[in-house]
Amino acid sequence: MSGPTVTYEYGSLSVQITLSGSRIVNATGIGLPQSGQSGQRSDDVQRTYSGTSGEVVQQQSADLNTVSDATATSDAYQQSLQAAIDRAG
Repeated sequence: MSGPTVTYEYGSLSVQITLSGSRIVNATGIGLPQSGQSGQRSDDVQRTYSGTSGEVVQQQSADLNTVSDATATSDAYQQSLQAAIDRAG
């Protein structure tokens, strides 16, 4: 299940979640910037939120801690994630 593409000051991204029943078992950001400081912020957000052991799977919600120095990217990720969760529900 994918959330919408969210455009923000460093580019655009969407979040894809994988469900097992109603439980989120994986999440990943798609289309995050890959270069420069924006890419570093994207890597930090991806590392914190995504994957089978990331914060999305642990929290089972879009109510996540903002990644330090990546507020805009964190907000965009959470916005797309919440829409993906809403679509799945």
